Amino acid sequence: MKFFVLLLASVFLIMWKQCSDEPNDCVCTEEFRTYLVVVVDTLGNPIDSLRTTVTGERGKEYDFEGFTPPPFVPGAYFVMTDGYQNDFGTGPGKIFFKGIKNDLEVIGEYLFNTDKCRCHVYKVAGSDTLMLK
Repeated sequence: MKFFVLLLASVFLIMWKQCSDEPNDCVCTEEFRTYLVVVVDTLGNPIDSLRTTVTGERGKEYDFEGFTPPPFVPGAYFVMTDGYQNDFGTGPGKIFFKGIKNDLEVIGEYLFNTDKCRCHVYKVAGSDTLMLK
């Protein structure tokens, strides 16, 4: 019996040691996070068909081609996704959202960061709704 307990304890310690040797003890989920902004006019009506650009503070342009905003959120546009988590650190990084329709423009500033394992992006600051003027 003592041998069995000792063997079980040894296996547990070996497994625990292997887990703690992983860099940052990371366990990422399969979740893919996206952040949207809703653009409205001065009356609060959602605006569709904006030409949008999202750029980082160092000039990198983020491409959300192929991503479709949910159909039940009219006037929604992508600001950031987990596809770019490696572009951020644990300290906030600034990005800029710009939308144009006809002669009207909307601009938003956001701060994003990531966790120490770079699993997901997190919005630190920025509006969920912007007004086209």
